[in-house]
Amino acid sequence: MVNLILHSGAAERRPLFIVRDGDLPVIFGVDGAGRLRLLQQTGAGAWSDTDLTAAFAEPATVRCADVRQAPDGTLGIALAVRDGGGKCTLRIATGLPARQDEAGWLETMRHLPVAPGLPRGTRITHLAFGPLQAGAPPLLLIHAGPATWYCNAAAPATTLRMLDLPPARACAIGNYRQPGIWVLQPHGKGSTLRFTPLCDPFGWNVTLDYPNLPPQVDSVLLASGALPNVPDLYAAGERIVVYRGGNTPPQPVAHVAGARLLWGHAHDGADYLAYADGDGALWMLARPRRGAWSPPFRLTRRRAVLAVAGQFIHAAAIEDGNLEVQRFTMDGQLYGSEIVATGWWAQ
Repeated sequence: MVNLILHSGAAERRPLFIVRDGDLPVIFGVDGAGRLRLLQQTGAGAWSDTDLTAAFAEPATVRCADVRQAPDGTLGIALAVRDGGGKCTLRIATGLPARQDEAGWLETMRHLPVAPGLPRGTRITHLAFGPLQAGAPPLLLIHAGPATWYCNAAAPATTLRMLDLPPARACAIGNYRQPGIWVLQPHGKGSTLRFTPLCDPFGWNVTLDYPNLPPQVDSVLLASGALPNVPDLYAAGERIVVYRGGNTPPQPVAHVAGARLLWGHAHDGADYLAYADGDGALWMLARPRRGAWSPPFRLTRRRAVLAVAGQFIHAAAIEDGNLEVQRFTMDGQLYGSEIVATGWWAQ
């Protein structure tokens, strides 16, 4: 699963991520003390809990983070790390295997490269990978106060650049056959969404507009599609629509207003889309191969992060300071639930 979210408030929540390791879920999160935690299932009802920041050479806290899984199952990790003296560094790695034991992950973190090039004193406030697509560079967006930077996360030392963004409600980086930026202009009936290439050595600089956006569009999600290097784009406002592949007329998904799109996934020929309502409950829509979208059904009563591992949808969420993982069948039926860490979030 690859996705990216454009909506206000996305950067304000404490980072929590779930990925797959074969048929098992793996969870990364930043706790209240700024430590990056790794939780792995070690047996029936047993989970390990590892403080990955303990691998750094000196005491450090994680200011913000992003963890994304590529189609081949490898991971991209980006961390803004602050040391005891207040200095903030950017650490990035891609192509990391999800299947590592505790010792392997600590060794990986010990050698997580520091990306050079940011001015001294830069305070990173938000990190966001673009969709990780086969054959496309893994792009990373770096917000640092009023300034915005980007880089190819596979080679940040030579590709880090400042990005001059126009006034916009939200933006995202990624690939539409070539690297570029999606920009959502102020919401309302006149909202516009446009993709603009970052640069092209052959002089191709054609912008792509997404016509007929839903009124009051405020949430956009990019998810892997059927075309190589061209993501599907979901947009939500007074209703939810999807632009499949190229710049085509939008297809209706659901007559739901005010959705905050969170997750999209393709599994065994079916499409899945999850969104949060105004109360934070998580809802899901499914579309079987060559079928129609189902009516929305509620998955969880609070915000969660999702991943498909094996034949289940795994949802990780924080409840009363505890980390809970629920398993659902692909049609949304609850199969099991367990608390995997207690008091962890507040530590």
